[in-house]
Amino acid sequence: MDFIIAFIPAIGWGVMPILAHMTKASPWEQLTGTVIGAVLISLGLYIIHPASIALVPFVVSFIFGIFWTTGQLLHFYYFQKVDVSITIPVICSLQLIGTTLFATLILGEWITGYQYVKGVGSLLCILAGVLLTSYQAKSAGLSKPISVPIILMLVCSGLALSSYVFINQYFHTTGLSVILPQSLGMICTALVINVKGKHRQRISPVLRNLSTGLVWSIANLALLISNGLISTAASFPISQASIAIACIGSILIVKEKKSPQGWIAILVGITVLMIGVGIISLLRP
Repeated sequence: MDFIIAFIPAIGWGVMPILAHMTKASPWEQLTGTVIGAVLISLGLYIIHPASIALVPFVVSFIFGIFWTTGQLLHFYYFQKVDVSITIPVICSLQLIGTTLFATLILGEWITGYQYVKGVGSLLCILAGVLLTSYQAKSAGLSKPISVPIILMLVCSGLALSSYVFINQYFHTTGLSVILPQSLGMICTALVINVKGKHRQRISPVLRNLSTGLVWSIANLALLISNGLISTAASFPISQASIAIACIGSILIVKEKKSPQGWIAILVGITVLMIGVGIISLLRP
């Protein structure tokens, strides 16, 4: 049952970028709709199951909301610059590697030399899988180019999005007490971004992205629960199975074009990446 809960984030985060893309909204409309949806869910959860919120957990979770919103805006923005099937592996792998190393080195979730050997091997599998999945057939001209500045921004996005796992675990803020202050940090940051940037919001695309916020909220809650059940070093890697869902879904549903060589590289890359995720998910303390 624990591992079933741990796979819910994979499904949610795999579907989320595809849903956002299908709304045909701007990155700022996608962000606004997603954040509003997340706030509505968090308020509903708090009304049904009120959780006591102390000052430190509130501040920590609010700060995460700021990091998440910044990272997610970059996420949405570069989905429109680079294929989802390329963007997702890069961002997710950065989140996975950063979170795993934090859980290992700071929280001490790997103890034995055996765990370290298998863990490093699994991380190398994940990196190899990402490189293969991000393969582009340049001669076929079927993928949007990915430049160094874009890669750097994707790195920033990945680090910002994974920060909540670092922050919440380090300060031991978990469960429903995280959800409401986190969403308040998200909505405040989104408001500042939209006001400062003077981004016009169309009502219809924003409303369509409420579903994106719903999917993200369910995945996020499941991750917070699974962190307490099977540890961060195991639960977060499992959640990154979203890479396979997002990659295949973006090609089939969004109709991203790939060459035959690109298809082979993606399928092999996903297989190698999932092997790495599978190995690392078994390294429970």
